[in-house]
Amino acid sequence: MSEESSADFSSPSDSDPIDLLTVDELRAQLRAMTAWRARILQALDHLQSGLVMYGPDDVLVFCNRRFKEIYPEIADVLNPGTPYSEIARQFYRREFHKRTDQTEDEYVHKRVTQHLHPDECDDEYLMAPGSWILASDRKTSDGGVIGFRLDISERKSAEQLLAETEMRMLTELEGKVDERTQDLQLANQHLEQVLEDLRGAQRQLVQSEKLASLGFLVAGVAHEINTPIGNALLVGTSLREEIDQFDQQTKQKLTRSLLDKHVDFIIRGSDVLVSNLKRSAQLVQGFKQLALDRATEQQRIFVLVEVIDEVMLAMAPILRRTPHQLRIEVPHDLQMHSYPGPLTQIIVNFINNALVHAFEGQSSGHMCLSAKLVADDMVEILFSDDGCGMPEEVANHVFDPFFTTKLGQGGNGLGMHIAYNIATQLLGGEIRVETALGKGTCWRLQMPRVLEV
Repeated sequence: MSEESSADFSSPSDSDPIDLLTVDELRAQLRAMTAWRARILQALDHLQSGLVMYGPDDVLVFCNRRFKEIYPEIADVLNPGTPYSEIARQFYRREFHKRTDQTEDEYVHKRVTQHLHPDECDDEYLMAPGSWILASDRKTSDGGVIGFRLDISERKSAEQLLAETEMRMLTELEGKVDERTQDLQLANQHLEQVLEDLRGAQRQLVQSEKLASLGFLVAGVAHEINTPIGNALLVGTSLREEIDQFDQQTKQKLTRSLLDKHVDFIIRGSDVLVSNLKRSAQLVQGFKQLALDRATEQQRIFVLVEVIDEVMLAMAPILRRTPHQLRIEVPHDLQMHSYPGPLTQIIVNFINNALVHAFEGQSSGHMCLSAKLVADDMVEILFSDDGCGMPEEVANHVFDPFFTTKLGQGGNGLGMHIAYNIATQLLGGEIRVETALGKGTCWRLQMPRVLEV
């Protein structure tokens, strides 16, 4: 063999030491990677969650211990190299056929199709009574599938316990609500009964106030009519005595002078008697109309000043006993179609309120009742006085029921409340007060001249 030939077969260690070092390093790296792979697989195998991996060909690559524990029915087929279709078929035969009406092929085809195209959403499955699994499948970058299975039985148990607790608490709460509702209904019924009793008492008080006002007018008219009736009785008695005396005298002797004297006495007495009886008839007629209006509350056509005159006639005795003066300024041609009776009650309440409250501490006072026709065919009635007036806190409550500053001293707190209700509800109008402390009071009542039926 030549030197050149011997040179070609020289020792590698003398000619290329770097290549030998690279192979050693590769071997060391391979051992390290193998060790890391073993550690990773060991770690994955000890996960608390089930883990399974399939390659792009849908063949099982890895399955950890926990995944097999979750699916004990097919644990023996969960080995690397097993196609997913076989795993699905075995699961159907051993377990799932109990839960579905699908055939084996239908089930396998459906599961393989879903497995190759996971919807990347989490599903919860009831594996057995009290055993729940959360399943999550995802596509990998190489086209395979990685699946996670997590036992969520404790969470589901806690959720069920919470739901049962909430249901129990809700049932208890509903029971308490029903009980409280019944209590409230009973309380409301009691309150409604009390309110109805109060309304009934208020209606009785209002009616009593109306009757008292009517009785007040009766007393006034009775006092007023007493004078002409008394005068008529006196004249009638004198005429009777004159006739008896004339009869006795004519039995003895009838003279011309005696006859003339008798006739003259009869004529004068008759004139006085007729005059007093006319006055009595006028009073009676006025009171009859006033009482009829107040009692029946019928709507009719009337002249306002005539109705006011009837009120003044009835209240004349009361007004004459006071040092206060009342002036009337009402047009004689103001005709209305409304409820005269309730209107007179408002006017009487105006006057009584002034006599009770307005002139306290004053030796004399003045009142004025006026009326006029204003825009839109409305009648405005004003009743004013130059008395002490009212502070704002009193004026704000003057129409409230049972509000009075003279409780036990002639006031019951219903007069102006009744006036307000009549004005707003029956007469279709409005009423308000204008007053200031020390500057008198003015009641302003506006109502339609012709009230629509």
